[in-house]
Amino acid sequence: MLIESYSLKNIKFLILVYFLSTTIGISQEKNIFKNLNQIIENSSKYDQKKRFEIDSVRNILKKTKKSDLLVRYDLNEQMYYQFKFFKRDSAFYYGIQSKNLALKINDTSLIAKANMNLADICVSSGMYKEALDFLEPLKRDESNGNYGTLYYGVLGRCYGDMAEYSNIPYFQKEYIDLARKYREKALSLTKESDFFHFFLKAFNKSKDKRLKEAIVEFNLLLKGDYKAHDKALVHYVLGDLYQQSGNKDKAIIHFADAVMSDIKTSTKESLAIIKLSELLFKKGDLKNASILIQKANEDAFFYGAQQRKIQVGAILPLIEQEILQIVEKEKQRIYWQYIIVSSFLVLAICFAVIIYFQYRKLNKAKKIIADAHQNLKSINKQLRNVNEKIKSRNVEIKQVNKQLLEANKIKEEYLGLFFTQYDAVFEKFNFFMVTIKKYIDEENYEKAKRTISSYDLKREKEKLLENFDTAFINLFPNFINEFNSLMKEEYKIKLDKGQFLTKELRIYALIRLGITHNEIIAQILGYSINSIYAYKTKIRNNSIINKDDFDQKLLKNTTLKL
Repeated sequence: MLIESYSLKNIKFLILVYFLSTTIGISQEKNIFKNLNQIIENSSKYDQKKRFEIDSVRNILKKTKKSDLLVRYDLNEQMYYQFKFFKRDSAFYYGIQSKNLALKINDTSLIAKANMNLADICVSSGMYKEALDFLEPLKRDESNGNYGTLYYGVLGRCYGDMAEYSNIPYFQKEYIDLARKYREKALSLTKESDFFHFFLKAFNKSKDKRLKEAIVEFNLLLKGDYKAHDKALVHYVLGDLYQQSGNKDKAIIHFADAVMSDIKTSTKESLAIIKLSELLFKKGDLKNASILIQKANEDAFFYGAQQRKIQVGAILPLIEQEILQIVEKEKQRIYWQYIIVSSFLVLAICFAVIIYFQYRKLNKAKKIIADAHQNLKSINKQLRNVNEKIKSRNVEIKQVNKQLLEANKIKEEYLGLFFTQYDAVFEKFNFFMVTIKKYIDEENYEKAKRTISSYDLKREKEKLLENFDTAFINLFPNFINEFNSLMKEEYKIKLDKGQFLTKELRIYALIRLGITHNEIIAQILGYSINSIYAYKTKIRNNSIINKDDFDQKLLKNTTLKL
């Protein structure tokens, strides 16, 4: 159980490491191609710098005297090296110029070196027979240490390239054997401290299928302080070795480094860019593969290397065909998308038409609802007005009911008082008539006269008013306080205990009971009309409110006892 748990943990760890490495690898590859594409875009700037260097040497060459053969040889050889990886025709031209000057100088070592340079540029151009023809005169002195390494190195590269492009197994085996032989010979003649020594040693191991050893040695070689072109060559070989080993990701990285270095040094004779494009094509990265093969095609035609044109020609149509298929598929996809979008557009138009008519219907319905709502508001307003009127009428009815209630109460009170007073007066009058009649019948006129003189009308009048006061106060118990509330402080009426209403209070008591005519008030109280008017004016002037509103305010303020 413990072993199973441990194994499970190991599996999880390995999966995690795999995903992390994959993610890091993808991210690293994206960054590489981002830099590579940027360098390709700026390739014209690097070429401009290269042309500036070439023009600098060319200007010196133009200014050099024709008689100064050795200097001119050196300058032509410099021009050859400037054009060696940049443009084949120009490199070959300056190689021929160097050879012609060497012949004029009559220096065998210079002639041999010029021939080797011409052979080298022919190999780079795919002109293998011409390369061997240039090297043929040097066979007589193969052991010459001054040019032996370069001589055998060019022979090894020439037969190696011939083996790679030969379709006949018999010749291919012969070329491979010769290439190995000349590479071993070149290695034996190199100094152990030279770059070429380490390179050939590792390269020979790679050709002997000792790939792991070769990869280790080439990686060590990258750590050395060598020229950019030499490091680019190492990156290319490492890319090729990793491709043979099946590690395509590392192969892509090294090929990309070689391509970037080649572009920066304006190396147009480059196999790395073709190899990288082929790998990316097989991987399915058509975008970057297309960019690279287009660049390789431009460089191959600019440089003039026949074998590179053939190599580019082998992969460029495949990439273009694949891109064409993708374009066709994309066109088909766009066509079907167009059909689908058009269908959706037709549906959308139909929906839009339906929605438009529904919208119109909705607007009509909204208008009807709005009109109904407006009518309802108008009706509600009318109802409110009616309600207000009803409320007003209710208030008026309440007021009338209150007045009727007060009138009924006053009527009941004063009717009772009237009948009570009437009975008392009737009894007195009846007693008075019987007594007078009796005295007259008895002819006792003296007593009759005294009886008549004993009847005091003024006193009866006052008693009648006192009864009126009592009945009124009984109906309006707060009348005096309510009356005083409308008067200034110094004019408020104060009654002693048991005191009846004053003349002023009786006038307004009658007004409160609804008797407003001065003539009637004067008759009831036994005053003149002018006196009534004078009393009323005096009261109104001494009130705290507008004198014109006094009567109405008093009527509202006085409350009836219910």
